[in-house]
Amino acid sequence: MVVIDDVINSSNSSDQLSNFIGNNSTLIYDFFISQSYDSLLKYREKIASYILPYYKIYRNLDFTNNKNRLFVLSLLDVSERFGFHGEFQDLYNLCKRKNISIGSRLEASSKFLVGIRRISDYSNRMPEIIDLLAFSFLHEEDSEEKVIATLVHFYTEVLQNFGNENLNGVKEFRALLLESLSVDDKKFLVHSTITELLNETIDDINQVYNSIHRKLDLLLERSREFLPFDVSSHLIELGTEYSQMLNSIQDRFLEIINLCASLYANVASDDIFYSLQRGVKVLTEHNQLLAYINSYGKMHYAKVMSAFSILSNHNITSKIEIYDWGCGQGLASVCFLEYLNDRAETTEIEAITLIEPSEIALKRASLHIRKFNKSAGIYTINKDLDSLNNNDFSPNETNIKIQLFSNILDIDFFSMTDLILKIKRNFSGLNYFICVSPYVSDYKTQRLDDFVEAFENYDSFDLIQSVTERKGEWNGTSWTRVIRVFKVKI
Repeated sequence: MVVIDDVINSSNSSDQLSNFIGNNSTLIYDFFISQSYDSLLKYREKIASYILPYYKIYRNLDFTNNKNRLFVLSLLDVSERFGFHGEFQDLYNLCKRKNISIGSRLEASSKFLVGIRRISDYSNRMPEIIDLLAFSFLHEEDSEEKVIATLVHFYTEVLQNFGNENLNGVKEFRALLLESLSVDDKKFLVHSTITELLNETIDDINQVYNSIHRKLDLLLERSREFLPFDVSSHLIELGTEYSQMLNSIQDRFLEIINLCASLYANVASDDIFYSLQRGVKVLTEHNQLLAYINSYGKMHYAKVMSAFSILSNHNITSKIEIYDWGCGQGLASVCFLEYLNDRAETTEIEAITLIEPSEIALKRASLHIRKFNKSAGIYTINKDLDSLNNNDFSPNETNIKIQLFSNILDIDFFSMTDLILKIKRNFSGLNYFICVSPYVSDYKTQRLDDFVEAFENYDSFDLIQSVTERKGEWNGTSWTRVIRVFKVKI
């Protein structure tokens, strides 16, 4: 039975639904938010048959509970995704009444889905909509495709509602939209798909509307695809100018930041920075590697080192294995090695396993780690989290496992349920989990908490540190941080 069936069967009362949500929030998030567009599309009608008929049940949930808030937000998100107008309006109004923060992208959607009476309303609201989408692109969303889809949805709403009766008005709106997106500080929103779709001829409204949505569906599905993975277990960057320059600096993380900053200064551009998608995009080019560390390196260092500092109270002297999930350029592992070196720990590192879908970033991660540790075995897994299988891991049960999750657990594009099962099946013995992310929203923080909660039923579970600090709350910085550190014997 799929999740939406379970939701329907558990919605006979608000209390029953709340209990179901409390016990299955990870499954719910994976189904509505993390699932690929193509997979979710199969349940479109069933989802539609739930949202309005069961409104009287979920509107009475206790919204002081974050999981209940996340449930309603998931329904709002999928309503925007599928263009459910009435459903979106009711859910949007419920979120406003219950003070549920919905994020800038969905707020932008409300501007063209709620309270529209004439075609001029769309044009009048355009500046605010574009500003909200730009903020979402730069600071909130994990996928540029979601922002692009909402922008296209904005256009197709005008096309569908006024194309037959006011075609000239639609053409004027389209010209204004293209002009607004050409402004320098908004150009990063002009994806090739946007240009293609906005330039389609609109003589036959129904035909062009369907054509646009078919192409948009293809874009959303392609956004979940990666380049072919390299199956080698020992990927490393060799013989490059960067590798030679790395040899000449000290083994300190801040030295790597300085090196990348000096190299990036020669190629710096807004296009490269925006291509990072606030640091969550799978990187494909050398200049992106430099830009990431130049832009986010110091923040990354401060976050993970503040998490490692709590481990000083724990005597980790046995042989250890490090697993760096979604490792990027290996920054979390490098910081951990620096932390151990600074404390002159006698810990023996037997192996470091790096998991990352970007081949170019993974090779650089190996290079960085070899700079800081000459003896540990470095094993690379060039996969995204959903592509992992049990054969990818062969840990030693007697070794302590250090599980590093830096800027990954709050990302939408993987199944948290599957990840948790893989960890429980493969990592017997004592594990330390160091989980760090920026604070983006309550519902992304809940994703981390759901991960932690999945291990709380073990008698050995020990939550070592829990920190959530929004902008302005982390003393001495302008950054945010969400930290969860725990140990558990599986």
